[in-house]
Amino acid sequence: MQSVSGWRGRNHDRARMTDLSGSLRRVLGVVLLGSACAMSGCGVPKVQTTDDELRTPRIPSPQSVTGLQAWRLPLDGLNRSFLLYVPPTAATQGGDRPLVLMIHGGGGTARGTPRFTDYRWQEIADEFGFYVAYPNAFDRFWDFGEGRTSGRLDPRVDDLAYFRRLLDTVSDALPIDRNRVFATGISRGGQASFFLACRLPGRIRAIAPIAMSLAAFLEDDCRRESTPVGLAVINGTEDPMVPYDGGYITFGNDRRDRVLSTDGTIALWTERNGCGAAADSVRIIDTADDGMRVVRSDWTSCTGAPVALFRIEGGGHTFPSGRRSLLEIIAGPVNQDINAADEAWAFFSRFE
Repeated sequence: MQSVSGWRGRNHDRARMTDLSGSLRRVLGVVLLGSACAMSGCGVPKVQTTDDELRTPRIPSPQSVTGLQAWRLPLDGLNRSFLLYVPPTAATQGGDRPLVLMIHGGGGTARGTPRFTDYRWQEIADEFGFYVAYPNAFDRFWDFGEGRTSGRLDPRVDDLAYFRRLLDTVSDALPIDRNRVFATGISRGGQASFFLACRLPGRIRAIAPIAMSLAAFLEDDCRRESTPVGLAVINGTEDPMVPYDGGYITFGNDRRDRVLSTDGTIALWTERNGCGAAADSVRIIDTADDGMRVVRSDWTSCTGAPVALFRIEGGGHTFPSGRRSLLEIIAGPVNQDINAADEAWAFFSRFE
C-alpha cells in the first residue's frame, strides 16, 4: 500500500480552470465554466437544455483536458453540475485510473470544496494520477429520499439518480477504473458516501465519511446489502453536531436525522464485511501540539473488505488539517495529527 501521510506540499494553482475549444465542448455536451465562477462563487448559469445535451458526453482524449473543470449535468429538468479535476499525470500513469468523489456537506458547494480541503485532494491526485469529482447539491443540501432533513427540502430532487448519472458520465468520458471508484465527504457529504455504498451496490469500492456516522434511516439497507465496501470513519469524540455516541444531529436548536453511534456503525460494517469483532491493530497518532490525539483501529482480516476507525479524541465537526468553515465555538477544534485526505487516499489505495 502506498501511503501519502506526511506529504504536505501546497500548489494552489491546481485549481485552475481549463479552457476548451468550442468544438470539444460540443463533443462533451457540457459547459466548462471560467475559473472565476468555479472558485469565486458565481452561480452556474441556467440555460435551455436540448436532446443533445441530455446525452452522455464523451471525451475523445483525456490528454486534451487537464485541470479543474465545471461540468453541467442536466437532469430531471434541472441544470445540475459538478467539478472534475483531471491531473496531468493521469495520462502518463497509463491505463484506467481511480475516481474519488469528494462530497461537500450541508450548506456547502462543489466550488468551495477544493479550498476547504486546502487543495489537498488535487495535490494527491497529481502524485498518483487519479481523477477527483466534486459533486454539487441542488440548493446546497443532498436529498436522500428519506430522513428528516430530506423531508424538509423544497423542491425535492432525486440525488441517487444524480450520482448515478455523474458516475456514468465520467466513466464513459474518461478512462476510469470502475473497480476503483471511491467516495468521501464531510458531515452530510459523509452521509452521502454511506448513501452511495448502500444504495448503489457494486458502484462504490470504499468510502471514508468524515464527521458522520451511519444514518438510522439507512441502517436496514446497509445491513441487508451484502456487497463488501471498504469503510474508513474519521470522527471526533467532541463533535457538537453529530454525536459520537449516537443520537440526533443538531445545529443550534434544529434537530435533524438520527445516527448510530460511531462504534455501532463500525460494528455493523465489520459484520457486513466479514471482519472479527476486535480490531487487528490499534495505534496512537499524536504528532501535533493541539490537545488532541487519534486512536486508529484497523480490521484487516476480513473476508470482504477492510474497515478502519480514526477516533479523534477531543476532535470536533471538522476536516482534519483542512480549513475551518464554522467558528470553533460552533464546530469544535480542527485536528492536526492527521490529514483527512491523506488518510482517506492511503485507505483507498489498498484496493486494486
